[in-house]
Amino acid sequence: MVTPTNIDDWIKNNLFHVIPMAIAVINQNFEIVFANKTFEKMFGRWEKKKCHVVYKNKDVHCVDCKGVKVFKDGVARVSEELGYNKQDRITHYLQHTIPVIDENGDIPFLVEMSLDITETAQIRKEYQLLFDQVPCSILLIDRNFRIVKTNQKVENTFGNIIGQNCYVALKGYDTECQECTSGQTFRDGKMHSGNHVWKTRSGKRREFLVSTVPLRHEDGHFDLVMEVAIDISQTLKLEDDLKIANSFMESLIATSIDGIIAVDMGEEVTIFNQAARKIFQIEDHEKITKEKLASMLPKNFLAQVSAGLGHVYLPETEVITMEGGKIPVRLAGVQIQIKGKQSGMAISIQNLSEIRRLEHEKLEAERLAAVGQTVAGLAHGVKNLITGLEGGMYMLNSGIEKGKTDRIGQGMEMLNRNIHRVSTFVQEFLSFSKGRKIKAENCDPVQTADEVVTMYSAKANESGIKLLHEYDSYIAPACIDSESMHECLTNLVGNAIDACRMSDNKNGKNVLLKTFEKDNAIIYEVIDDGCGMDYEIKNRVFTNFFTTKGLGGTGLGLLITRKIIQEHGGKIELESEPGKGTTFRITLPRNRLPVPTCTEES
Repeated sequence: MVTPTNIDDWIKNNLFHVIPMAIAVINQNFEIVFANKTFEKMFGRWEKKKCHVVYKNKDVHCVDCKGVKVFKDGVARVSEELGYNKQDRITHYLQHTIPVIDENGDIPFLVEMSLDITETAQIRKEYQLLFDQVPCSILLIDRNFRIVKTNQKVENTFGNIIGQNCYVALKGYDTECQECTSGQTFRDGKMHSGNHVWKTRSGKRREFLVSTVPLRHEDGHFDLVMEVAIDISQTLKLEDDLKIANSFMESLIATSIDGIIAVDMGEEVTIFNQAARKIFQIEDHEKITKEKLASMLPKNFLAQVSAGLGHVYLPETEVITMEGGKIPVRLAGVQIQIKGKQSGMAISIQNLSEIRRLEHEKLEAERLAAVGQTVAGLAHGVKNLITGLEGGMYMLNSGIEKGKTDRIGQGMEMLNRNIHRVSTFVQEFLSFSKGRKIKAENCDPVQTADEVVTMYSAKANESGIKLLHEYDSYIAPACIDSESMHECLTNLVGNAIDACRMSDNKNGKNVLLKTFEKDNAIIYEVIDDGCGMDYEIKNRVFTNFFTTKGLGGTGLGLLITRKIIQEHGGKIELESEPGKGTTFRITLPRNRLPVPTCTEES
């Protein structure tokens, strides 16, 4: 049976040790004279030790010792302390220091009760660190719209505004703002968000996205609202810049004279500007699918672009319009990648129809200009021919009058020679000026060149000139006018042989005709080591009624050659150096060769 006496004994003998707080009794020398079992579990052995040794592992008295103050004024104190537990680990504890007052009013002892709050302090520290270091502004606001707490971000941005009304500190208003999100949360207890312009401590106005939530107690009641604010000024500026850039790009695409097409990863054609619609002859209301686009572009072009093979570029090709027509274009495509991942492809199309027309007009203008230049020099050529004819007639007439047969024969020879020159001159002039159309068909480029070399072999041998033909083992047939190309090579090889004959170089007696294919173009090169040409002659060979052969040439051979090459979509180039020789190079890109004559007629 439990009696009051038993209870008193139990309290006296056991309660001190079962209390779940570390309790120690300290005398005026700050020696621990008694401690319970909880204290011993928390701080270790205490007998005959001073409190600062047990609590703090210090040999000297604590600077801010609460016990000294309590001994002095007899007022109990509560404090948070840092010490070391029995494992020498830092311990955070809440300490109550209470004076023991005797009947004389003296304080012989202090009772210190310590509660281990290490885990609680750590959690609080972590939450405080999170509160201060989170990269957005956090404020606690009461129902009077007074700021009661802020994190470090707020203090850095707006200064110390604790205790001020939020509408004053953040906006400079005299009264609560009507769009206040905290006010909405206080009214309905729900989360709200809104954009607000706040003024920083430096006077700058920044736009924030503000979200408010109630800080509820366990019973659901709340007196504080937490505001979380994110500075979105830069984001809004970037959005505006992006809108401007997007509008600019849309204007560029819409007004571009080149066709611009974009296809996304879903294989949907997202951009098809007016220039592209004009090229393909597609109405504004018509929707274009990727399949339809692929059918209008060169075969496998989209597949190559989609495969990410780099910049796919076709300088000269054709696309098919909605009506089935063919348009010459320059085509470029590239795979669009964002952070290394494919996001679509972009295609640029330049219509070459106008360029081709201008090129044709330019060629015709050059031909007519050359005709004009030729006519300008024609008077001099005709005068020389007439002089030759008059000389022949004089020799013939004087021979008849004087009965000298040798003089008659000499006159006839002069007449025949000059009549032949007149015939040749007129034929070449007419051939150049009338602009006949070439007759293209598939033929062997090597065979055409071989025939020219065979034709000139005898003439070269007679002059002691070595004439050779080098060619690739196989060149696919090409659509050219073999007769016209034969004429070009005849002019060039003949000129090369004449250049070697005129050369003072004793060892320079070689003419080489090379036929090969490079970069999808057929190339003829006529190389000699003859007399060569200086700068002035090189600048005149293609543009004037000009010859270096005196009475033996008309000056139209290279003009005719260039005209034929241009009609084949090619070009002719010249490299020469006096005393070292000359190289004529004909380049015929396959994608610019004329279509077969039979195809055009059909």
